[in-house]
Order: sequence, then C-alpha cells, then structure tokens
Amino acid sequence: MDKIFDFIINMPNRLRLTLILLLITINYIAEFLVKRSVLKVYRRTESAEEAMHKLRIYNQYILAILQIVTIVPVQFLVVKYFMRYAKIGRIIFMILVPFVFLMIVNVGQLLIINKTYKRIRGTTESLFNQIRDIASTLLLILVPIGVIGTVSSFADGLDIKSEALEGIIAAATPITMMFLFNLTLPFLYPKLLKAVPLGDENLRELLDQLFAKAGMKRAQLYQWPTKAKKVANALVVGLIKPKVFISDYFLENAEPSQVEAIIAHEVGHLKHKHLLKRLLYIVAGLCELFIVGYLLEWYENHTGQEINLYLGIAILLVPFLLYISLGLLQYYRKQEKQADEFVLKIGVHPEVLISALLKLGRLNHMVPKLKKLDERFQTHPSMARRIEQIEKISGFKYELEL
Repeated sequence: MDKIFDFIINMPNRLRLTLILLLITINYIAEFLVKRSVLKVYRRTESAEEAMHKLRIYNQYILAILQIVTIVPVQFLVVKYFMRYAKIGRIIFMILVPFVFLMIVNVGQLLIINKTYKRIRGTTESLFNQIRDIASTLLLILVPIGVIGTVSSFADGLDIKSEALEGIIAAATPITMMFLFNLTLPFLYPKLLKAVPLGDENLRELLDQLFAKAGMKRAQLYQWPTKAKKVANALVVGLIKPKVFISDYFLENAEPSQVEAIIAHEVGHLKHKHLLKRLLYIVAGLCELFIVGYLLEWYENHTGQEINLYLGIAILLVPFLLYISLGLLQYYRKQEKQADEFVLKIGVHPEVLISALLKLGRLNHMVPKLKKLDERFQTHPSMARRIEQIEKISGFKYELEL
C-alpha cells in the first residue's frame, strides 16, 4: 500500500493529467452509450415513460456508481498538491476537488444527453439553469460533508487526555453539525428553488382547512417554478418552522382536490415527524460506525494483534453502508406509506389520492410499476404499489392500466 501511494505521489505530472482525463472520458463514454440505449427504447416504444425509466435505471445504477468509483482515484492523484497546506489544504481538498471533478463530469454528460432528453420530454429549460442546478445540488451535498470533516479534523487536534472524552467529542462533532445543517438549510430553500409564497387565495384557504383538519399549525406554503423542466412535485422541509413547496407545473395541470391530496401527504410527513425520525435514523448509523471503530481499536490495543487493513475497512463500512442504503430506503418507503394513510384518515377520498398520484406520474413521465429489486433501491414505493396499499386500506378499487 505504501509503495502504491509513493508511486502516485512521485508520478510525472503528464501521466497524472492523462489519467485524470481518462477517468473523465470514461464517464463521457458511458453517457454516450446511455444516450444511444435510451433513444433506441424511445424509437421502439414511442413511449416517453419507458425511455425515462431506462434513463433513470442507467443514471442510478451505472452512471452514479461510475462517478463514485472514478472520483476516488482522482482524489489520490491530486492529493499531492494539497499536502503542504495542512488543515487549510484539507478544507480545500475535501470540497473543491470533488466539486470540480463532478462539475466537469456532470456538465459534459448534460451536453451529451440534453437534446435527447428535451426531445423525449419536451422540456424548455435553458442550459445555464441546468448547470446552475447541478452546481447547487453538488454544493448542498459536498459543503456539509466538507465542513463536518473539517470541523472533525480540528476537534481531533485538541489536546484531550481522556480517551473516553476524546471519543465522545469525535462522535458528537459530526452529529451536532448534522443537526445544525438540518436546522439552517430549510431557510435557504426558498432562494435555492426561487420559490414564492403560494398566490392562489382560494387554494390557500383550502389548504389552511387541511392543516386545521390535521390539528396542526399551518406551515408556510410556497410554489416554485418548474414549468420549463416539467417537474411535478411537492416537498416539505424544516424541523422547527416547516415549509411546504409545490411546483407550479403541478398546480397548472392538477385539480384543486388533487393538489389538496398531495399537500395532505406532505402534512402527513409533518404529523408523524418523519423529517426528525429520518435524521435520528442517520445519527444512529453514525453512532454504530463510531462504536464499531472504537471496538476495533480496543481489540488491537488489548490483544496486541493488528487487524488487516482491508478486513478492518470491511467490518467498519459494510454494515454501515447497508444500514444507510437499504435500511434507510426501506424506512423512507415505510414513511411514504404512513403519509398516504394519513391522507385517507383526514377524509380525502381514495379515488382523489390515487388520481393525484397518477397525475404526478404522468406529468413526470414515470412508469407506474417497478420490478421488486429495483423498488427496494427507491425512496418511494412505485405508483402501482402505493395504489395497491391505498386500495387495501380503504377498500376502494381503482382500475389501473399498466
């Protein structure tokens, strides 16, 4: 391992740059192949839903994983240039390098797929706005990770004699930062989404009555512009002062009763405190990670036997990754089911809820049914699954054409 690291550090700059360009090119080639495959599906089926389903599969299971796989060697290839800057260099390295690499990859892939995507979905969003959205998304992911990592590195540098206290601080630092981010980021959402307060007075009154039925204080209601990108969606953010956002594209194409049903679903998330529970679930995973790390260190100190590096990484990360990936996704889907149940409990007719879900699916060009294995890797159950659950709860039968 040391020999490999020494080779990377002493590698000629020309070879280093060639390898970085190769890793970027691999991502571009993959996107080009995806474009060809998606176009083939669209020409064969003449279905935007089938083409977008194929694109989602490629994006989630191939392109995203490929980016993760290629960004690791890129970081090794450029770490040499940040070693001299100590902790300041770590801040730059942990945020700037992944951001620049992912921007180059994602913008290049966007240029490859953009015309095909617009042709299939009929979107009109400008290239500038799409690039801005990519940058905003990456920053929302990378900045918290970089800040948490940086603060943790400074905390590790504190002169603490008690091993127990040192371990507590090491565990508490990222957890505290996660809570702070979750408390502060919702205040930025209106600006990030370019959202404005919901303007339709009749609709606001209808939704105010919805919160009254739920026995809850009304959340702030916003609408955000998505007509150009043809995104129909609603979401809720905020642990303390919640905000509910609904896209103007959905408002423009849905009936008031369907809007009420979708917002009722978001109110269900608030009623069941799903946002807080999701955060606590992730915190529990971090605690598990620190406990396992502590036990591995305790084993080495008390037995004098050094655990194999790769075995130690596997013991440390595999359970955590399974917990965060499959476990968290299953927990998300359970919450979606609870939110749908809440919609029915406060008096929304099951046919209205089902029609609202199908309207979301059609507007977003989503297929209603997913394969079981694919569905396990989604935050939401498929439309077909949700409708089946609604029918089971309510006893209402809806004729769904798949």
